[in-house]
Amino acid sequence: MHILVIKPSSLGDIIHGMVVISELKKQLPECVIDWVVGDKFVEIVASSQIARNVFIYERQGDMFSIFRLISEIRRENYDYVFDMQGLARSGIMTAIAKSPCKVGRQDAREFSYLAYNQKTNYPGTVHAIDILREFLDVVECNKIVSGIVPELQNISSPTFECFINTELNSRPLICLFPESQRPEKEWRFFPALSQKLPPYIPNAVVLLLGNRKDKIFEITSPQLFDLRGTTSLSDIVFLIKNASLVIANDSGPLHISAALDRPTFGLFTATDPQRFGPYPIQKTSHMVLKLNNIPDEVDVVTEVAYEMLVHVQS
Repeated sequence: MHILVIKPSSLGDIIHGMVVISELKKQLPECVIDWVVGDKFVEIVASSQIARNVFIYERQGDMFSIFRLISEIRRENYDYVFDMQGLARSGIMTAIAKSPCKVGRQDAREFSYLAYNQKTNYPGTVHAIDILREFLDVVECNKIVSGIVPELQNISSPTFECFINTELNSRPLICLFPESQRPEKEWRFFPALSQKLPPYIPNAVVLLLGNRKDKIFEITSPQLFDLRGTTSLSDIVFLIKNASLVIANDSGPLHISAALDRPTFGLFTATDPQRFGPYPIQKTSHMVLKLNNIPDEVDVVTEVAYEMLVHVQS
């Protein structure tokens, strides 16, 4: 069986897709996967080796890149095309692919559904992964998914292997991700949390991670390292893989952490953790708080983080 998966973005959504496709490959080990992914996220799909071929969608690409993508998609004959994105651009990609069975989401938008000859069931207002696991029905697979993506373990980072071996020295590693794709999803008090954690958990190493450096953090402790803007996507995955605890907003790193089966603490402001939290949300190593972006929450978050770390180490 040969399947083309179309899931170009965003990082968290791609991880959700990987959860489902990883389960499909476990149940159908002979299945070959090709994947269309956005240029910003190609590293995680390619390095994980979850797909045989990875086709790059360049969001700001020129005509040459568009024609190249069309040529790559049409090079193969697929048994199925799974449009897990459900938007206009993914619908066009589905339409040009060669396959007798083009499957899309029941909640597809922007007329992308015109490219489908089959739609998945829509399970209602549930977690994003529950919507995507309906694709498993199409190929008669069991729809129970663990939420873990073993293929992410394939990703390494020569840059930070030395850091893990020398700086950590068996100490717990806490990864903080203070940013999200949308500002309203960001808890504003990560700077205060980064000051609070080192003295509260004196044997831990705390890393600040992400792409942006627009928030000002005071580095006042030798336990605290600001690595924002210096890491690749593979570096991020590798550091999360070695973390004792990950604390993040509703963002891609939160879902990477859950998919790597790491203790995951999600801080939610504008979105519903039941729909967008670490999956499955009831897992004992997962914790979410719905917050109001007020200063008093720093103490609560610190205490919960400490309790989670104690539980991990016990």
